[in-house]
Amino acid sequence: MTTTSSRKTVAPDADVALASSVDRAVSIERLRRIADPEERLVAYTRIVTEKVFNLGIANNVLLFDMLNKEVFTQVKLAEPDAEYVLPPYGQQDLLDPITTFLQHTFSPAIDAEYDVYATAGGSGALESLAFALIHGGVLAPGDRVLLPAPFWPGFLWCFEQRPQLRCVPARLDGPDRLDLTVDALNRAYEAVSDPKPKLLVLTNPHNPLGVNYEKKLLEDVCRWALDRQMHIVSDEIYAHSQSTGKGGFTSVLSLDAYATAPDRIHLVYGLTKDFGLSGFRIGFLVSKSNDVRKVMQGDETWKSLSWFGPLDSLKAAYARKMFGTTHEPGDFPTKLMQHYATQLKAAHDKAAKKLDDEQIAYVGKGQNGRNAAQFFLLDLSKYLDSAKLPDDLVLINHEIDRREARLEAFLRTDAKVLLLPGGEMHCPRPGFFRLCYTADTVERVGTAITNIATSLKKL
Repeated sequence: MTTTSSRKTVAPDADVALASSVDRAVSIERLRRIADPEERLVAYTRIVTEKVFNLGIANNVLLFDMLNKEVFTQVKLAEPDAEYVLPPYGQQDLLDPITTFLQHTFSPAIDAEYDVYATAGGSGALESLAFALIHGGVLAPGDRVLLPAPFWPGFLWCFEQRPQLRCVPARLDGPDRLDLTVDALNRAYEAVSDPKPKLLVLTNPHNPLGVNYEKKLLEDVCRWALDRQMHIVSDEIYAHSQSTGKGGFTSVLSLDAYATAPDRIHLVYGLTKDFGLSGFRIGFLVSKSNDVRKVMQGDETWKSLSWFGPLDSLKAAYARKMFGTTHEPGDFPTKLMQHYATQLKAAHDKAAKKLDDEQIAYVGKGQNGRNAAQFFLLDLSKYLDSAKLPDDLVLINHEIDRREARLEAFLRTDAKVLLLPGGEMHCPRPGFFRLCYTADTVERVGTAITNIATSLKKL
């Protein structure tokens, strides 16, 4: 006897659709569990099937063609390039030409033998500084670090995650201009109960504002901090990112204040931004502090901190191709930065014109001569309360204003453009979004801005 089942047969394509829906839901939940907002954006591009423009992450693609032609395709590895590199913070024959570049960029007072330590990226340099000051008794876990806000969200991981320091945002003056002032720092400093912050973190040129800080302001800020017995670290990883095509950058190492306390003012640089080598993770901690030297060089009781994130042999091979050696220094970094200056200005001017044509507001608009580094900080606050935002938006940002998270989700799904919400950078009010105009080709950045404008017109 033949029987028939009353259960309905599910079409194979429906099964596929259901499985795809479940996979996507799982992937979105995993996204929400990624603490770093920039890493979250990268992960998002890998789970969606449609093409998106990731302008939220600070990448620099403008130099790839020149790097590929003169470095990547020219490196020939030898047996020593597969061996241990000692010391892990860089062999002296490589640190010498690198230091020459740093001297030209920041200060001739940098000593190649005692002041420069290579690490795995700028974040490794920042964390190493924190551990060095803890080891030297300057800091202790739980101590406060003062950061002018907005700031790069990675500072939180560098200072809080393993060193266990506590970051204190100092809201910059002016709801629109976001100006660094001594008054803004002092208000944040005085608002903190004892113990007061012992480390001030500057970013110059600024991320996400892009602005260069003038010498007088830097002198005033550093003297204010030194008067309070603070150490200062200046992240100057965008030093050559001058979007106007002119000078205007002043390093803390060139200040009169530095000459009075060189062991309390430190600098971090790297090849990730100006050189367009984010994936290479090559950073430098520059310091005259004995506490830093002890932990970076190591001794009979202490392993060099760079051992945990070294300038490894493969990266060193590429660095030698760029910088040369003590006896055969190269001029490629100078040529690359000259090329970068031209490329950056062209990319900036085209993106700025596109934003102006599309009537998209951004911080610093109309301020001639203002540096943007690699960013525009868009001001989209007037769209936060739009009743036309869809109800079914999938939010991937947490611990920020929900309106800002919804606007980010709308631009991500409707315009197919990823931006970094200002709340993730501790902006003083919601509605700011960082757009990195060097993260893609000039043409694609222009298309992305058009997409943003088209989507905003729907609100």
